[in-house]
Amino acid sequence: MQIPGIQFLRRKLLSRLVRNLAVALGVFQTLIAHWIWSVALARESGGLAVWLGAALVLAAANAAIVPSLHRARRRQSSSGHFARLYVESGVATLIVGLSVIASWVAFALCGGVALALGAPGAAVFGVFRAASALLVAGVAAHAAWGFTFGQWRIEVTTTRVPLPKLHVELTGLRIAQISDLHIGNRLDRARLDHMVERTNATRADIVVLTGDLFDFDPSHLEAGARRLAGLRARYGVYAILGNHDHYVGAELVADALARYAPNIRLLRDELVRVPVAEPLYLAGVEDLGGPFFERSLHVPAIDALADQRPSDGPVVLLVHHPEMFSHAARRGFPLVLAGHTHGGQIALPVGRRGINLARVMTPLTRGAYQIESSLLYVNRGIGVGGPAVRIHCNREIAVFELEPA
Repeated sequence: MQIPGIQFLRRKLLSRLVRNLAVALGVFQTLIAHWIWSVALARESGGLAVWLGAALVLAAANAAIVPSLHRARRRQSSSGHFARLYVESGVATLIVGLSVIASWVAFALCGGVALALGAPGAAVFGVFRAASALLVAGVAAHAAWGFTFGQWRIEVTTTRVPLPKLHVELTGLRIAQISDLHIGNRLDRARLDHMVERTNATRADIVVLTGDLFDFDPSHLEAGARRLAGLRARYGVYAILGNHDHYVGAELVADALARYAPNIRLLRDELVRVPVAEPLYLAGVEDLGGPFFERSLHVPAIDALADQRPSDGPVVLLVHHPEMFSHAARRGFPLVLAGHTHGGQIALPVGRRGINLARVMTPLTRGAYQIESSLLYVNRGIGVGGPAVRIHCNREIAVFELEPA
């Protein structure tokens, strides 16, 4: 159930996400500076008015410059390099700032109890300083790892999927899914070749790409498509377009694939039979290219594909946005493969899925979800959106082994 007030607030926050994060960045920069001064260095804080003034100035400054830096980070120039550095350091600041807030909250609760019980103030503050330093240093180390080695880790996951109507001769057929490459955003040339090689190494029978092949820049289309042509699968490579492909230009992306990667079959609200001995079908829905935070999407193309669905074999549906799943499940698609969320890219290792940033967009953030007899799998992606960071959220190549239900 969606509460109207929360939905309104969510729309307001996400519709101006970059500017809102820029304002938060100014506040967090102030919080970290105050923590360094008053906790790490144990100096007199200087009064609340000073720090509030600093927060207002930094919030206003970041709100003015960060949106333009966010756009400039895509340039392959010195200004683009500076913009990427500032934006990524800003994300790291937000992450570390949360640990500063957590340490102050813990101090207010635990320290308050200790002081109420008569513990010496100097001793309580000394314990807080040590514990807070450990927490902030640990989170900062995690952030550093996420921007460097951690963001290039690739995990190959395997899921067995029982499919109604699947012929017994197709038992064990393997589909490899990659998603959200965002070619042009730190994924091109040798790095893209490596991702292609890792996908081919799964020796899947079918390879599918569930959208956001490219990021924003059309200048990467030819080189990126030529490298994607290296994908190999016995029964074919299939793809759909995501919202970022629309930002680049849907027709431009389709033309680049047709010219330079003709082995990739682009499904644009289409259904095709896979060239195997017994009936098996793939259907692909092209992303609408609209707001990325919509819930429970109703897409006419899903109805059209459901109406033409053959009865002699199962249909695997490719979508970009996982919020199309409820509609697809109502129309009886047994397996839906999606991407879009990147698994949040940043997650706390709590629970089976982790607490991740994609939760502000959708509850369908990563992994498998079930509605009656329909299964959705949300891929964590093989590229990155925005800053190149992954914390407790590895890049993913998902492999599905089919068996009769």
